[in-house]
Amino acid sequence: MIPYRMELDYALRPGWLGPFLVGLCDGEAVARKCRDCAAISYPPLRMCRCGGRNGDWVRLSGRAEVICRTGGADGAFALARFDGADGMAVVQLQDFPEEARVGQLAIADPDLPCISLVPLGGGAA
Repeated sequence: MIPYRMELDYALRPGWLGPFLVGLCDGEAVARKCRDCAAISYPPLRMCRCGGRNGDWVRLSGRAEVICRTGGADGAFALARFDGADGMAVVQLQDFPEEARVGQLAIADPDLPCISLVPLGGGAA
């Protein structure tokens, strides 16, 4: 086998997730509210747990409670519940003290949008 390096240069369109991704880059929590059962999913679900496929975009406060956390070579991560959302999301923790339990959505890096939290008030929920 002969090794050969190939680079690809292309852009992915955000598609139906556009409002969510723009929200991440602006530091806003944009969730999806199901028209059938009113469940609010963050991060958004294309198809609701009830089977509904139609939804509306809604803004959340961006405040979240850390449910459990872990850390490693790539940083600290947590399972968090955002105020107003049904369910939980995996988030990256930024400068988050071990004792902090409440965070606020942080502005995402536009090159790699991810859900990140910064500590809010530094204390327990």
